[in-house]
Parts: sequence; C-alpha cells; structure tokens
Amino acid sequence: MHDWNARVTLLFSAGARPLKPAPELTLAELLLANRLPPSLFQAYEVPGDGSLKPIPMTLTPGQVPQHHTVLLQCMRNTDIDALRPAEIETVRHADEPTTALLDFHYADDGKSPQHRAHLVDDTAMREIVFTKIADFLARHEIPVPLVAGISGGGDSSSLVQGVVRYTAEHGLDPSAVTCFTLVMDPLWPESAAQRARALCADAGFEHVVLHPEDTTALVGMSGSPRALWARFEQAYGADSSHFFGTFFVNLVGRALCAERAAGHLLVGYQREDVMAELLFLLMNGRRPLPFPRRRTGEVEVLMPVWDVPKSLLDACYPSVSESNYAERVDSTAVRRSSIYYLAHCLDALVPQMSLSLMSGIKSLMDETGGWQELSHVGTTPLLHTGYATTPEQSAMVELLLEHFPQWHSPTTHPQ
Repeated sequence: MHDWNARVTLLFSAGARPLKPAPELTLAELLLANRLPPSLFQAYEVPGDGSLKPIPMTLTPGQVPQHHTVLLQCMRNTDIDALRPAEIETVRHADEPTTALLDFHYADDGKSPQHRAHLVDDTAMREIVFTKIADFLARHEIPVPLVAGISGGGDSSSLVQGVVRYTAEHGLDPSAVTCFTLVMDPLWPESAAQRARALCADAGFEHVVLHPEDTTALVGMSGSPRALWARFEQAYGADSSHFFGTFFVNLVGRALCAERAAGHLLVGYQREDVMAELLFLLMNGRRPLPFPRRRTGEVEVLMPVWDVPKSLLDACYPSVSESNYAERVDSTAVRRSSIYYLAHCLDALVPQMSLSLMSGIKSLMDETGGWQELSHVGTTPLLHTGYATTPEQSAMVELLLEHFPQWHSPTTHPQ
C-alpha cells in the first residue's frame, strides 16, 4: 500500500505530524475525499444473503468482514448528476503554478455544473490580490495619511503592494503612508521586521519598527511591554499571546494614526480571520462586529483582504510566508484553534461558502443596522462589546492600568 507520509509532510507550529495511512481511512473520510458530506449518507454492511445492517461511518473498509460489501446510501433524493462535486476540470494558467483558484458552479436546469481549478503562479496571484486591495481603497476613497500594520508575513506584505498600486494610480503621496512592525522576541521576531523594512523601502513608504522601548514611549506606558506581557502571561497563560498581540497592534496603530493625523488603519485580516470571528460571535449569540470597515475610537480599521483566503495571500509571497510560519510561537489555545478550524472547514467541501455567508450577513447587518457597536471602557482607549462580565472586565482593566497610569486621568480622551 502506498505510504504518502514518505513524500508528504504535514507541518504545524508544534512540528510535523503524520497523515493517516490509506488503510486507516474511514468510510466517512472516503466520502470526504470525494467531496461528499458523510452526514448525507447511511452506511450498511451487506453480507450477500439479501439482508443489510447499519454500521458506523467511523469504520474502515478493513473492519468489515472481507466477504461482505459496504453500501453507502444517500439519505436524500439528491440529484448527484446536477451537482457532481468531485468532477473538477483543471485549467492550467502557468507552467509552474503555486496555487489553485477553485471556481465551483452548481447545476442550472440543464444539469450542467462546471467546477474548475485554475492553476496560477505567484505572479498572477499577486496581480489578482494587489488589484483587489487597490480597488477596495479606491472604492472607499481612502485618503492619506494612512497607517498600516505590517507583520512581515504574506497577508500584510500583500497590503503594502496593494497600497503602492493605489497611491500610484490616484496620485497620492507615498511618503504619507506609514507602515509599522512590532518587535519583541519571541512573540514578534526581529527577522519579520527586516522583511517588512525591505518591502516598505522598495515601496517608498515610511516604516516604523517599534522595539519595546519605542512602544513604551509611543503609547505612554510606565514600563516595558515585556513587563506587561509577563503579567499578562501569568494571569491568562502563555496561549494568550495571540490576543496580547492583537491588542498591541491596534493600540500602537491607533497611536500612530493620532500622531500622523491619519484616520484609517489598514490590517491584513483575511477571509478566515473574519469568518472565525463571525462564527465565534454568532455561536455565542452575539451580534457581528462590522467588517470590512470597523470604527475603533477615532480611527477606522480597514480590512482590504477580508474576502481573500489566506492560502491565496501566502501564494503571493511563498518564501516569506513559510519563514513567517517557522518563526511563530507554538500555541495550545484550544478554543482559538477550534474556531479557526471551523472557519477553514466551511470551504472544504463547497468553495466560496464562507464568502457567501459573510456577504449575506454583511448585507443583512447593513440593511437592519444590526452591527455590534464598540464602546469605550471609562477614560481608557480600550473598547468592548458590553458582553464581558463586570469582574472579568474589571480584572483586565486593573491589570492594564498598572502599566498605563495615564488612563486613570478623567481628562484622558480615548483615541
């Protein structure tokens, strides 16, 4: 039996893990391999004597007696000829493609579904993504000065090139664009800032690298971000690094916007980022937060790649993306991992399903005014949805006030 683990490496931030060997694939997994949802089928063991017995989808074919067959019965009157999800036409657009753009069109009345995988290289992928970013900024008529958070990975690196195209096409001053990168090993490595610095230099954008002492001065801390992270880690665990990082990127971005009189902060939140947040909120009975534009204090956060899958952004900068993954701190944040897993699952069987849901929910929230609003926590620049319990919120605010003493002032004006 062919062992694909000899040629394929499954890699996580925690290291390599083996793929399940072919003989261990269950009946459900065989259906998934054919782009069919296991919940649509009932499995039966058929001895050959005219009888049949329901069996679990978790069995492998090898666990069924050798002289018995297996029947996977579709439980709905599904017209499979009108769907044909496993029939995918490959359309090659490059000799050495880096990614596949899945283009699925299900049946019309003539039962003629057309599912295509467009194989493109990184050059074509950049053209598609950079144009999308420039068009987003143009459609919303975003002015300069403009601030962008750049991590040194594929997502935010694409932002830089999209902004380059936008400023050039609309005659905007590139020197009015400020990109920033946080540095604090091991959470935010220096090597990522070096990649971002080179990219911004080519673009003609100012690039601000903020080491801990720079961040301290910019946001008015009483001590180093390292000290705050030590307290944060002690209180909430090492896996809170993701949330700590998001907090600091937004805080620093808003401070730079205020310093440079910029009204907009660009971030590289892509499709699965937004979908994961949306799923989390809906599953917990909460209203969605606005996307792809979100007011945070006096600054509007922009998400130009909100509808672009992460895999396509990585394809724009394959080597940069791989370096970024190799530098990531390992995480065992189970709930965060699970919600991202669910977000990526949506498109696994039906490409573009996540985009359809996001677009539909966005239209509904715009039409009904149903978006969740963010409100300030006292005189601080912190924002919340109002869902946190008072003890939880108070404990978090008190911890932060130890490091941001100026937030105590009643004359403080949140940014």
